[in-house]
Amino acid sequence: MMLEKEKRNLRVLWLAQTISQAGDAIYQLALLWLVLEMTQSNIITGIIAMSAYLPALIFGLYAGVFSDRINRFSLMLFSNAAQALTVMLIPLVLWNEIQNAWIICGLAFLRSCFNTLFQPALQSFVPLLFAKEYIVKINAILITSGQIAWMIGPFIAGALLSIVSLTNLFIVDALSFLVAIILLLLINQPKQSTQQKSQSHWFDLKQGLSYLISHKPILFMMIITFINNLFIMGPAIVGIPILVKSALGGSASDFAFIEGCMALGALSGSILVSKLNGRLSNGVIWGIGLILDGITFSFFFWADSVPVAMLMIFFHGIGIPLIMVSRTSIIQLHIPNKYHGRLFSVAHLGVVGTTALSSALVGIISAYISVKLIFLLIGIGASLCGVLSLSVNQIRKLK
Repeated sequence: MMLEKEKRNLRVLWLAQTISQAGDAIYQLALLWLVLEMTQSNIITGIIAMSAYLPALIFGLYAGVFSDRINRFSLMLFSNAAQALTVMLIPLVLWNEIQNAWIICGLAFLRSCFNTLFQPALQSFVPLLFAKEYIVKINAILITSGQIAWMIGPFIAGALLSIVSLTNLFIVDALSFLVAIILLLLINQPKQSTQQKSQSHWFDLKQGLSYLISHKPILFMMIITFINNLFIMGPAIVGIPILVKSALGGSASDFAFIEGCMALGALSGSILVSKLNGRLSNGVIWGIGLILDGITFSFFFWADSVPVAMLMIFFHGIGIPLIMVSRTSIIQLHIPNKYHGRLFSVAHLGVVGTTALSSALVGIISAYISVKLIFLLIGIGASLCGVLSLSVNQIRKLK
């Protein structure tokens, strides 16, 4: 059984993540809709969405090095504080009637720079808090914080938009980071051993990449992650608001409720992945998740109303935890903790870094072809990544 200290840490960490990620959901909705209204351009919206994820491409790998060399808990606190300060600058700019999309782009880029530090630090910190035999279940529980956050966040945003302006949603995001910091300070921390700093950051980075290259199953998983996210993330980030606004004639509130339905589906997926744990290997669960994630996106080709899109995205959300929980658990269970920061930074690069490229591509392509056709083609391509992963025996055997 888990110790009482571990249970308390889990409750506090879960609540901190739920609150901060609910703020993230509100921020993302507000940012994309603000840019669409400000520019009336799918291409510019795609570029600005890309700017919010570009830092992971530029120095995402070094974020992992910092996580392995610096106290991970301190890095998490710094990241949240810096993001809170940065996002507060957006309403200040708007209140001064500076309607410049490229300033918003720069602030989104800066916020993402600080967020790039958080993810590898958090995922490396978790194995220090909990016993190894509970890792998969802990990840499944923690990931529900994101699903609940991305469910209630858009609904909160939709409700708030009926009484306040879009600008005020950025203040809500900033406050969520401050609340998360207070909660994190309540965690009973373990002693952390960081690497000796006699070597350069570049040496540490090469050492981590060499370790990854020598472990073929994890390497194959990372490569497929990169390919799959090039397909899936652009439609998820940029394609959905364009679909709601342009193809379905919906409002910002409709967009918020559709995002909430995806999170509700993901919450159901978290329960499913907990049931599958022990019956199927993490590698198999990951491959199934990729197939489900992709093929359900292709269904948007037939979406003809907001309610239909809400139902479709619920089923799409079910596959997300299968991917995230299994991939996170594989790294935590198969890789020594001293490499966790660097390996999670590679995974974060595969998810967030490729989102930058994919978002820009979807913004550009949607200016020339139907966004529904994009979902059909992208969904098929993403599901084929899952088929590929299940065809690799070494991936299927990953516990």
